[in-house]
Amino acid sequence: MSHHRFIIGNVLDVLKTLPDESVHCIATSPPYWGLRDYGLPPVPWPEAECSPMPGLPPVRVPAWEGCLGLEPTPEMYVAHLVLVFQEIRRVLRKDGTCWVVIGDSYAGSWGNYHPHSLPGKHGQRLKETARWNRRAYEGREGFLPPTAKPQGDLKKKDLVGIPWRMAFALQADGWWLRSDVVWAKGNPLPESTIDRPTKAHEYVFLLAKSKRYYYDAVAVAEPAVSNHPSGNNFVRPERLSFRNTDGSARSNARQWEPRLTRNRRSVWEVNTEPFPGAHFAVFPRQLVELCVKASTSLKACPVCCAPWERAVEKNRFFESGSGKSGKLPVGKHGPKLQGGGQTVDIRRGPVVHTTTVGFLPTCQCPDNDGSGRAVVLDPFGGAGTTTLVAMSLDRDSVYIDLSPDYAKTALERCGFTEGKLFDEHTWKVVHPDSASDAPAVPGG
Repeated sequence: MSHHRFIIGNVLDVLKTLPDESVHCIATSPPYWGLRDYGLPPVPWPEAECSPMPGLPPVRVPAWEGCLGLEPTPEMYVAHLVLVFQEIRRVLRKDGTCWVVIGDSYAGSWGNYHPHSLPGKHGQRLKETARWNRRAYEGREGFLPPTAKPQGDLKKKDLVGIPWRMAFALQADGWWLRSDVVWAKGNPLPESTIDRPTKAHEYVFLLAKSKRYYYDAVAVAEPAVSNHPSGNNFVRPERLSFRNTDGSARSNARQWEPRLTRNRRSVWEVNTEPFPGAHFAVFPRQLVELCVKASTSLKACPVCCAPWERAVEKNRFFESGSGKSGKLPVGKHGPKLQGGGQTVDIRRGPVVHTTTVGFLPTCQCPDNDGSGRAVVLDPFGGAGTTTLVAMSLDRDSVYIDLSPDYAKTALERCGFTEGKLFDEHTWKVVHPDSASDAPAVPGG
């Protein structure tokens, strides 16, 4: 029975109540800088210091009171993210990973704000009037106006580069920056701009706490475009990669064998998902599923929670039915190839097919029957997409958000409503004044 815990409160305060190394995977998307005012009460942020990039001197920002994403400068926003991710790194296991979805924004550009970004009646009013000009945004109560003046060295209409500012600052703070995945949206929001391409992507950064960590490449492998050795449509003439110039076999021939799947590339084409609820910044479930599958195992040690590793078996087979017959080509009729040379059909292959045969423990704990579960954390829970994915994949989860309204939306979206509880799950909502007295992790 999986457990799903919902905690309402300031992310920094709540994270401090979670024990060290209690989470296997983080899949989250923090509020983007300068794009939306979620109407939440301001929270105090302490004075902070962080290096903008490895090797550069640290930058200090003063104490401030407000909501994450509404900071007056990108430097302050990044410094606050570093504070949050320091706590995230503490609660993350040494073999765990963190996936961060984050978008960019423009300095002092009114055209960067789309009606769909506006809360409630203000967004609806702009959609109805279609007034894409500065006057349409002025005086809107509850809406964060875009920057009127350039911030620091930024010029008006400059792309701020928030994703990479955050990535480099976290790298300087001790994280391993392992991958920059491009989330390519097939259905991006339209923009009114006519002097640059429409933004149709966001970044998904893979961060690790240690040099070595759990990653299940098989779970997120993608189908190969073809059966050719490269896994795509590039073909080497006469399979020269298998032979040296003198005709002898190459030592790296096996690595070029055709495969049915290939390692997942760093561009993920995933459409956005509409959500009719109160939260209007929902990332798609398919995106989160890839992150959770790659970073968590179906089984874990019930004692130390170490994930079990996937055991695979590679099978080599040949494709027949080429439509040609006759003698086999030279060098293709050995005892281990082409059925020992007893067939007269010219065959294509070998092709490698990877099959999962089970899972193996990675620790020496007694009574490790694999009944433990991986824990997935979203410190900016919002509409509960990460929790929803954890439920579907039979993982435990921890949800954190400052807004009680968003937590209620997430509970309803996940099926945790009065009279409609999932019998196979348990859940609990924790408020800030009781968070320290309650179990810190699912099942704790």
